[in-house]
Amino acid sequence: MRKSKVVPRNNEQYDHLSSEYIIHDKSGDLDRLSHLANNVYNMALYLLRQQLLKHHKWRDYTWLNRQFKLKYDNRENMLYGQFPYRQSVQQTLREVETVWYAWVKAVKAYHENPAKFTGRPKMPSYLKKGSRHVSYVTGQNAKVKDGYLIVHPRNDLLNIKIKLIDGIQKVSRVAFQPLSHQRFKVIVQYPVTNTINYKPDNGRYMGIDPGLDNAFTCVINDNTVQPLIINGRGIKSVNQYYNKVLADLSSKHAEYKQCCVERNIKNGLQPVYCYSCHQQSIIEWRNKKIRSFCHQASRRIINYALNNNVNTIIIGKNKDQKRSINMGKKNNQNFVGLPHAKMINMIKYKANLQGITVITTNESYTSQTSFLDNEKPCKQNGNYHRKLKHLTPIKRRIKRGLFRSNQGVLINADVNGALQIIRKVFPNVSFADGIAGAVLHPLKWSPTF
Repeated sequence: MRKSKVVPRNNEQYDHLSSEYIIHDKSGDLDRLSHLANNVYNMALYLLRQQLLKHHKWRDYTWLNRQFKLKYDNRENMLYGQFPYRQSVQQTLREVETVWYAWVKAVKAYHENPAKFTGRPKMPSYLKKGSRHVSYVTGQNAKVKDGYLIVHPRNDLLNIKIKLIDGIQKVSRVAFQPLSHQRFKVIVQYPVTNTINYKPDNGRYMGIDPGLDNAFTCVINDNTVQPLIINGRGIKSVNQYYNKVLADLSSKHAEYKQCCVERNIKNGLQPVYCYSCHQQSIIEWRNKKIRSFCHQASRRIINYALNNNVNTIIIGKNKDQKRSINMGKKNNQNFVGLPHAKMINMIKYKANLQGITVITTNESYTSQTSFLDNEKPCKQNGNYHRKLKHLTPIKRRIKRGLFRSNQGVLINADVNGALQIIRKVFPNVSFADGIAGAVLHPLKWSPTF
């Protein structure tokens, strides 16, 4: 007798978490620091590329830091001394090392098995000259006092004080990400010491089917619990407005030759367009809306799992599902614009903090097969094979959002897909008293913007 597959439980622990804040840089100190970080990043990348191309050697952070110190001592380059803190330079150098060695590792993996990649990994490129980059301050120069984050000023620079709202007691690192209109996103990284005790498998599972109008459809294998649908129409509307405004501004820039620089490439001088302040504002507005949606939706899903004593969540996720997608021009734009991977990652870490195991699985054939008829979600039960077997109807999804079983029972198509996602990982899952009532009538919840 074949043994059933044992699904491993989570054992991931978190050493650090982060909190985000938006501040205005009235003094201009952060703006100056971000320009310096951009120059340090490009110079460090230049040194690594030259070492590889001329000497065929891989260099690390220690070598980079020594080179910057040597150039500063010899008065060849003064970047190392222009920062208020040496640790800020070192953090940017560590960032370059991380990016560089990620590329090195990818190249080695590509030579071992090119089939895993869509092409040869490209060498990290330089940042745009004169632009701004993320700058850092370590815990040696920042502290928490009376609920405020205080960055110690040096040389009359970086006199920053931010009210913290997450009960943070100690800071490991602070990152300042530049936005538009003298605004900066402050990402405060802080250590956590709590050990996560993951809950055991109690036989209660929640399947999540990602979509478009229904951003997430959540179903529990309990016929007394109503399925939960996260309404995605609001964020789809935000994306449509964003695409419309951005395309309109881009066409005007092309018409009047604004925000344009001519660069000499293979085909001669070609115009290269950059984002204007208006475009950067609309991009930040859209990102803010999406991040708000992601946090609200993920928190609602975790509360739904906790309220119904669910210890395991199964999420449908296809690898490279947005690459070469062909759903029509309009649906392509709407589907690709939704950051499903970001939302799934938020669900993962928030569930893990509560001790809930999260499993991702391929969702192929979950929408073509019927959970009510105990069909296995596989190719042999899909629409193509139903046609070969002369089974009617070939497609049981009779219209948008409605699925009809072989017995004629109507069920929400996304609910059926979410149940089949559970069956993908746990083939023997079933309802103790059958499926009826609440399961056939899902509840839709809409985040606020």
